[in-house]
Amino acid sequence: MTTDTEAVSLPPNLLPAVRMAGPGEADRYRDEFKHQERVTSWDTATRYMDELVRYFEQIPNAHRILDFDCFTSSWAGAQWRDLYTIDRKACQWAKQTLLITFTGSYYLDEEGEIPMPPITYFTRLQESTSARQQSLSRVLDHVSRWQSIRVVGYQPNREYSSYPVLFLGLYLSSPIEKENLRSVLKSHTDNCCIADWEPHQVNDAISIKSDPSHKSELVRGLGKRVPGLKSNNGITAEPWDRRAVATVLHAGNWRCCRFGRSI
Repeated sequence: MTTDTEAVSLPPNLLPAVRMAGPGEADRYRDEFKHQERVTSWDTATRYMDELVRYFEQIPNAHRILDFDCFTSSWAGAQWRDLYTIDRKACQWAKQTLLITFTGSYYLDEEGEIPMPPITYFTRLQESTSARQQSLSRVLDHVSRWQSIRVVGYQPNREYSSYPVLFLGLYLSSPIEKENLRSVLKSHTDNCCIADWEPHQVNDAISIKSDPSHKSELVRGLGKRVPGLKSNNGITAEPWDRRAVATVLHAGNWRCCRFGRSI
């Protein structure tokens, strides 16, 4: 694959020399991003991603045909429609919304000098998934109705904002206190080898809003964290670090958004 963006200068926080995946995760790396059957650097993969998205922009309804997120402008529009549809319905009964943020360290060494391959990083970040789900289920046991939106996306103001972050949005039919969710944060730090306790303090990692209305602060905030949705014009219209997040997700075969609800 060739690219016409070779002259683009890179921002200092992109870590262009970092390889996309370590040896343990190389098998999940998409073949179309490999060079001579080898895992490429994050810089090279992001340039490949730009070209791939521009190609899909020329295919009508590509987002409906493909079984993966293609980050085009039509895909962005469809994602916003899904998010706002869920939000409109949930806000008819929800008394409270929650946003929980799960992060991890992106360094291989304790000194913070060697950055981790991003696909390796995100694979490790999800080690706590089962534990988090079980803990959250116990916390929400008394809540008669809930709707969740799980988003993988961009978080500004991090040292390397091109590493993806997990966000969990919840609509609840009855309010709960922040303190009740401490066990959910602990399930992440206890079961994810790269998760530190410091950024997962209750007041830092959880935000709560009462009595949401349609196009709530929750859904707008979640949508803007998804690469490709902030501009409404697809990923190629966004800054390089957001394009780098999209590249990690596509190269590692991960979806940006997943939805769940009570029975």
